[in-house]
Amino acid sequence: MAPNGHTTEHDALQIPKEHQSNLSIAIKNFSAQWYTISMDTGILSIILKLHPWTFRGQSVLSTVMFVLNLFLFVAFSAISILRLRGHRHHVRTQTLTNLEEQSYLGAPATAYLTLVAQVALTCSTAWGFHWTIFAYVLWWIGLVFTVGLCSSNVIILIKRNMTTDREMTPAIFLPLISVMTLGTTGGIICNYGVGMTPALAVPIIVVAYMAIGYALFLSLMYYTFLAHKLLAVGLPAPGKVPALVITVGPMGQFATAIQVLSTAASKRGLFAGYARGTWLQGSAASSVSAAAVLLALLALGFAFMWITVAWCIVMEHLIKRQLPFSLTWWSLIFPMGVFTTALLNLSNALNSSVLRGFTSALLIFMFLVYFVNWGGTVYKIYMGEALGVPQQRQEEHQQAKDKKRRMDHYVMRDSRITEGESSGNGSGSNV
Repeated sequence: MAPNGHTTEHDALQIPKEHQSNLSIAIKNFSAQWYTISMDTGILSIILKLHPWTFRGQSVLSTVMFVLNLFLFVAFSAISILRLRGHRHHVRTQTLTNLEEQSYLGAPATAYLTLVAQVALTCSTAWGFHWTIFAYVLWWIGLVFTVGLCSSNVIILIKRNMTTDREMTPAIFLPLISVMTLGTTGGIICNYGVGMTPALAVPIIVVAYMAIGYALFLSLMYYTFLAHKLLAVGLPAPGKVPALVITVGPMGQFATAIQVLSTAASKRGLFAGYARGTWLQGSAASSVSAAAVLLALLALGFAFMWITVAWCIVMEHLIKRQLPFSLTWWSLIFPMGVFTTALLNLSNALNSSVLRGFTSALLIFMFLVYFVNWGGTVYKIYMGEALGVPQQRQEEHQQAKDKKRRMDHYVMRDSRITEGESSGNGSGSNV
């Protein structure tokens, strides 16, 4: 405030913030959604490793994708740490107020578990029991990670009232998918870990069953809210339509998890080797396996319903050219991947060549989407749009224009007031 009581330019305008570099903007705008790239790479590498119909170089391609997944996960984690250190307040605000930001935190957990599964599938089979123990320890760490994350997500949603049933986003399933992926990964470790003993495996199997139950019944509640939102309000914005495919994930991953766990209990003889209590017996393992196949069929039927709904909507928007490319496109692969792994396990249980052929077709389709997504992502990164740089620069330019407009307004107002006072003083002197 000036001595004469008038508003000065300094009072009217805030001093502009320091000009941010492109790198700083990119780090600030980085989000957990980038981990969906790692998730997709991981699930494709696992399917390549497990698919019974092999081709020359399939194992090598699976290993290459495993290494790529590890590189992506480490790179994204390093950027996330830099973001947390440099923009702590922004990260906290986004996490506690933005439902999608909160939900996509399930993506890093799921990506982590795909790496753990590949440690058992690739490293353990190549280099022995020590890597089985390493995967075993990583799995228990993943248990704390995923269950803690999912529970925190539910608590924050309840306490902060971040959404309503009319604003529900399919991304809300991602923390639940991470918990179900924990069950699948546990089954993979028990089935493929070299030197896995009943004493080591049975605790994983029991806890994994509890984990998928934790996620299954919570996902059923979320399905109800999301279905109400779609029926009462309609579709999400065109840019977020691909996220509808995430709805396939919980049922697909449940069907996979319950089958691989039952296979470990029965075919690997882990229940028979443990032989304690009334349930952990070899005689119960065959019943568990049969029930798992039945439940998997029921879950996949429900998942197929969501596949038809989600993909019809996605294809309609794509044909009408109403589907702009964004990171949300990466949500198309992982849910279809876990649906494929469930069918892959069913093909073994039912000895069905038809299902094996169908999983091969799905695998080819997912790779096509994978390469399309990489092309779009690289282009967006090159243009800076995926990192939010042009958007930030446009916002800064608009803020500068607004400040200049306000400055001109206050300068003109102060000029008129000063001229008025001068005229008044001159009239008083003449009197």
